[in-house]
Amino acid sequence: MSETQPKSATTGAPDPALTRRRFLALGAAGAAGAALVAASPSVASAAVRSGVRNVREPEAKTTLSFLSWDTIPVIKPIVDLFEKQNPSISIEISHLQGPQPYVSVLATRLLAGVGPDVFIYTVENKTQLNKYNYVYDLSNQSFISVMAANNRSFMSYNGGVWGLSVAAWAGGIYYNKALLAKVGSAPASTWDEFLTLCGKFKAMGITPYFGGGQPDVVVEALIGSHFKTAGLSDAAIFDGKATFAEYWGPPLALYDKLYSTGLVPPSMVGVSETSGELQSEFANGKLATYGSGPWDEPAILADNPKLEFEMYPVPGATAASQSFWCGAPTEGWAINAKSKNLPGALKFLEFLASPAALKLYGSSSGQIITTTNVSTPVVPELNLCAKAARASNYYYTGIAWPAPIADALGNDANAQFELLVGGKITPAKLQANMQAALKQLQG
Repeated sequence: MSETQPKSATTGAPDPALTRRRFLALGAAGAAGAALVAASPSVASAAVRSGVRNVREPEAKTTLSFLSWDTIPVIKPIVDLFEKQNPSISIEISHLQGPQPYVSVLATRLLAGVGPDVFIYTVENKTQLNKYNYVYDLSNQSFISVMAANNRSFMSYNGGVWGLSVAAWAGGIYYNKALLAKVGSAPASTWDEFLTLCGKFKAMGITPYFGGGQPDVVVEALIGSHFKTAGLSDAAIFDGKATFAEYWGPPLALYDKLYSTGLVPPSMVGVSETSGELQSEFANGKLATYGSGPWDEPAILADNPKLEFEMYPVPGATAASQSFWCGAPTEGWAINAKSKNLPGALKFLEFLASPAALKLYGSSSGQIITTTNVSTPVVPELNLCAKAARASNYYYTGIAWPAPIADALGNDANAQFELLVGGKITPAKLQANMQAALKQLQG
């Protein structure tokens, strides 16, 4: 096995700058799209539909190239075990940090005809990879049956399944249990309870809440809960059958009360979520509740190993049954449709879906494994979060919105929610601005 040393020291756990608003919003999609669009139809491979219903053994010694999104320390134990169990196949690993420069470099290599046998399929590149038939259809492979519902949906396009996604994240509200005890409360189960709880923390001189990134996980979950309760779908907005004002009005009215009533001080709006300051404030009892995802748990414990805390769902609008989560499936592994090592590549993906590989990957990456064939441990603080991730019980605009325009519209949402929490626009104005941005993007 040969490998390229990583340029990043990341552990493979979700990167805060990546998983917050949004893992697709670093401009990668545009670069990849431009590169792939430059290909003529003759450069792109013909559409490939798999006729292989069961993975078969490679006929001879095979070397597979694998461009990993995870760092080498994360993925190497899994590859080592695969090579031990499959001595006729060796894996040549290289690593690039996602989403940039990964998506752009992958596009360039595919265009040049030197693309890796196995690579990442995700929101930043799935549209263009499918448009130019660079991915192999896995629909007939039995191993894809282990994917959770949202993971499989994320890996699907135009009737096919193009990748293997085995993990997800769910984001909610971290509560400091000692501070909850001081106000004689349990985690809130309705939004009014949460606002009342925030008022109690404020009266104690403690910052009640902060949600890093905009839109933060709380407003995403409020929107998702409203959609689920009312039977709504983002598709209606993008098809012109509904507006943001019609669909976002109730959840935004709830969310805005955190800021318009002065519960969250204006000084918190400009605090950077990636500086470590928020995790430290929470770990040391200066911030009572914190809207975030599982990626912040290690930093919180590192700052205060004795802290008792846990992540809970975002409270429901009027009932505990409406409590919900923000979240999304993680990227998937896909096979190059032009791979000369197809049987070996299929064998590798079959292995990646096995309990042995998934247990190793969950341990090395810190990801919440969501497949149906294995149960991997998580730290106690994330028990409820993991349960939601495995049940696909979450919502995230970055996945729910259609891929071709989700990136650009997400950037508009970033700006609009920053203005909202800063008190510079109203929810009604935000909704109108989002509608105008969508109209412009759709031409």
